[in-house]
Amino acid sequence: MTEAETGAPLAGLLVRGWDKDLIFDDRLGEATTDANGHFEIIYTDEAFRSVFDQQPDLYLQVFDATGSRELHTTKSGVRWNASADEEFEIAIAIPRARLEAPRPSTPQTR
Repeated sequence: MTEAETGAPLAGLLVRGWDKDLIFDDRLGEATTDANGHFEIIYTDEAFRSVFDQQPDLYLQVFDATGSRELHTTKSGVRWNASADEEFEIAIAIPRARLEAPRPSTPQTR
């Protein structure tokens, strides 16, 4: 992931990995992007030992550094029946304005 205006890698973003399920999605883990915009989420196969869920169906969410604002998701492109070692390349450029914290609105005075 890079910043749209400069092409610089985005460090410090929170990335959460999810297993897409019918009833509710299971959070597999989270990581913070490093200086190169890379991250690694490690999870164990113990989460997939049920009759209905033997392999993860992966998607990612990318948040700002506080984890409060979603910047990107791969939920519409779930990686079904993922293997034990998956690699995602999130080739998006996020505009600087989306990375900055929203400014609180100030009441107008008369």
